[in-house]
Amino acid sequence: MSPILLLSPMQSLSEMAPEIAAELGIHIHVETSDDESAEQIVRRYPDIEVIVSRGGLAEIAMQISNSSIVEIAMSLSELLGNLSTLTRRGFKRIGMVSRANLFNGATGDFRILDALVSIRPQNDETGIRTAVRQMADEGFEAIIGCRAAYATACELGVEAVFLESGHTSIKTALQEAMRIIHAKEREKLQAAQLAAIIDNIDEAVIAFTPEHEVNFFNRHARRLCAISPASPPDFKHALSILDSGEKEQVTSINGNSVIARSIPLEFDNSVRGKIVTLHEVARIQASESKIRSSFHQKGLFARYQFKDIVGESEAIRQLIARAKIYAGHDSNLLIYGETGTGKEVFAQSIHNHSQRNKGPFVSVNVASIPSSLLESELFGYVEGAFTGARKGGKPGLFELAHGGSLFLDEIGELAPEIQSRLLRVLQEHEIMRIGDDKIIPVDVRIISATNRDLFQQTQSGAFRQDLYYRIHVVSLRIPPLRARAEDIPLIFEHYLRRFAGKAGRDAYLAPAAKETLKSHSWPGNVRQLRNIAEVVAYGEDALIDARQVNEVLGEQEHALAETQFITIPESASLKQMESAIIRNLLAKHPPEKVCARLGISRVTLWRKMKNFGPDNCRF
Repeated sequence: MSPILLLSPMQSLSEMAPEIAAELGIHIHVETSDDESAEQIVRRYPDIEVIVSRGGLAEIAMQISNSSIVEIAMSLSELLGNLSTLTRRGFKRIGMVSRANLFNGATGDFRILDALVSIRPQNDETGIRTAVRQMADEGFEAIIGCRAAYATACELGVEAVFLESGHTSIKTALQEAMRIIHAKEREKLQAAQLAAIIDNIDEAVIAFTPEHEVNFFNRHARRLCAISPASPPDFKHALSILDSGEKEQVTSINGNSVIARSIPLEFDNSVRGKIVTLHEVARIQASESKIRSSFHQKGLFARYQFKDIVGESEAIRQLIARAKIYAGHDSNLLIYGETGTGKEVFAQSIHNHSQRNKGPFVSVNVASIPSSLLESELFGYVEGAFTGARKGGKPGLFELAHGGSLFLDEIGELAPEIQSRLLRVLQEHEIMRIGDDKIIPVDVRIISATNRDLFQQTQSGAFRQDLYYRIHVVSLRIPPLRARAEDIPLIFEHYLRRFAGKAGRDAYLAPAAKETLKSHSWPGNVRQLRNIAEVVAYGEDALIDARQVNEVLGEQEHALAETQFITIPESASLKQMESAIIRNLLAKHPPEKVCARLGISRVTLWRKMKNFGPDNCRF
């Protein structure tokens, strides 16, 4: 059903409007009506979004409909056209009478060349007829007006011109109707998105008006405040939280311990109500337990050494040699590399090759932990530091890594407030637990890793420049697999033997299979190569040929191709987005086909890949 109803007072408008709507690519309902039948027609369209009309019909629609009303006003060109016609015929006193909405608020007497033009808008048809009679008595020679004004002038024998809506005014009104519809659609979408977000957060949310009436709550609030799943929610206890005047408190609702927070809802510099959030203590404890468990499962030790790094290429040999030199010093180290290149393997190997190898190796992916929990995990807290804090407090990862190394993976995702505190730790070599006033000295080497351009992030303000130079005393850049193709068969055979060995058999690569592996771009790097080796190892053949490798690669690429989308981080630059798209296409198609898809030459493709970095210009 079309969301637009055009309520027309005349047949000419009814016939012209659909043609203009077709030009705009929209569909409209058209009804021709007089004032008496307008109400009945409007009530037949209770779900219409916008009503487009003019004069008295528009005013009637405003009174009886909740839809948005767009009034058709006369365009300046149409008014001047009517005036020009009359002045050319010698008329010197011309009156214009109609509803005010047709004139866009214009009123008064105007001298146009040697003619007097008087615009007198009226509120109703009685006023229109009276104004026309008065102007006839005043000696006006011609009247331009709406249906009532036209009819009255004709009765009095005065020259009359009917004020018809032309193409321009109708088109303008329909465009305004579409703008309103699009705005409503955006509002509905935003409301739906907000409702989905609020319904899927872990906290119960209840909104109160200034009169303490509930006007919104999410599904968690319904669950917490209802005695049973079938009963309606009872918000009396939540209301008592408002009355207590405390901003945060621990309370119990239907037997569940919750952290309740009262937040004033401010709008236009005044408080328009309050929001109460309820966070179940059991959920907070479960989240913290899960995070701590993930750390303990990893263990506070480094498993990998340089001998575990597979590769004989000149690039990897030089990288290992440089990494061993850096391992002999205590400078903070930043490791760059694409996803899946083995940044943590290098970090662990450096730790095991250093004088700190007897100390702990603590690894944390900062992007996997919410900022609200990351601070307590890094720096620890004392008992009672916050609601739900563990009895006796908890040491942070800096304390656990004392005498060893702390590996901060994906450090580019670090929140600004954590960046500031981390900078102070690196400067002073001491930490303070949350809720404590005691300084704890720490001796920790920081090894960071990222797949982002941190320097570019410092330029945009997303990453502190002073912190960047603290963690980036020395650096390693791990090349992607495509930049060291000679290592690909070695790494593949390493994993192939491992997975085949678990099945109690041997497996080897045929020469053709090695060439097939080397010709692939491997956007997922070692991680992707390992996955392919694992799938190939499921077979029963001892000799793995190119056909088997191509089958597994083809299945993976087919699965990727079926998704028809590329995941690009929201924070990526335009250059990074372009790089991701080109790499994705090269992973699926030969360069010639990529050039055809993108509409560029092979030289342009080579230049773009070269601009992405020296490791990318080979394809």
